[in-house]
Amino acid sequence: MTNAERADAALTALGHHVKAKDYSEPEPVETAEIEEAMVDLIADLKHLAKREGINFDAVLRMAGRHYFEERAGL
Repeated sequence: MTNAERADAALTALGHHVKAKDYSEPEPVETAEIEEAMVDLIADLKHLAKREGINFDAVLRMAGRHYFEERAGL
């Protein structure tokens, strides 16, 4: 999977999250809405982590490492 494909998959996930919150048909998230949708999804993921007893800060650190490895093509 390329980094562009990873970004596209993330955009698709954002679209589904927006649909789930708005109870509407899934639509691509507009560029102007991407940041707002990302903030909302991350906040909701933090709620999920708390409920499930997952260390969200550790998840973010691991995600950061994955991002740098993927960016470097490792």
